[in-house]
Amino acid sequence: MKTFTLKRIIFLLIFVFTFILILSFFKDDLKNGIQKNFLGLKQFFWEINTNKEKSCSYLEAQNDSKIAELDSLKKENEFLREIIGISINEDYKLEIGNVTGKNSFEDVITIDKGLRHGVKDGMAILTGEKALIGKILKAYDDYSEVLLISSKQSLIDIKIASYDEYAIAKGDDEKIFLDHLEKNTEVKEGDICITSSLGGQYKEGILVGKIVKTNDLASEVFKTGEIKPFFNIKDLDKVLIIKDDK
Repeated sequence: MKTFTLKRIIFLLIFVFTFILILSFFKDDLKNGIQKNFLGLKQFFWEINTNKEKSCSYLEAQNDSKIAELDSLKKENEFLREIIGISINEDYKLEIGNVTGKNSFEDVITIDKGLRHGVKDGMAILTGEKALIGKILKAYDDYSEVLLISSKQSLIDIKIASYDEYAIAKGDDEKIFLDHLEKNTEVKEGDICITSSLGGQYKEGILVGKIVKTNDLASEVFKTGEIKPFFNIKDLDKVLIIKDDK
């Protein structure tokens, strides 16, 4: 019995010695392997965290940029109304509507106000900053379709605020072109366009857009150009409906 136990002890010592010898021989490889796996795992989790932070930072930057852009547009429109002397709140009865659909191909949006809310065909629609979006194309019981001023069906009599010069704004697939502007006018890029009462569609003085290009071709009878509206269809969520004059 003692002999058997002694053999087991000797065998165990030989096994431990052999294991230690093998471990010492391969210790560098084992150490490198463990470190490599650990570093790989660490890199994996670091990349996940980094990508998450980048994604959050990108979304925050996008959101901050959008807020800054809208704030800038609001301040610009308020400033322009002060210069031109427009006071929409005093002149009109307004009602808020929510945009429920957008069709950029036809330059039409739908809102959640209709006949039962007192909305009628032809009523003017403004942004929250009181700039012209378009007019009611068709009013139904609970909703209405709004034709944007950038639609090909839109033709507006406008006035260049700084010079009291009159012209026409024509929609054309998300753009607005300036036409019928007298040749001898000093109108230039950056000038503000407002509605004119000449055509009978709108009351005079509603912000329409800013001139971004002018053309004076010898072959044309009038000056032409392009107008940038004071709204972006992608940003529209609420609108103001001019229901009637006070």
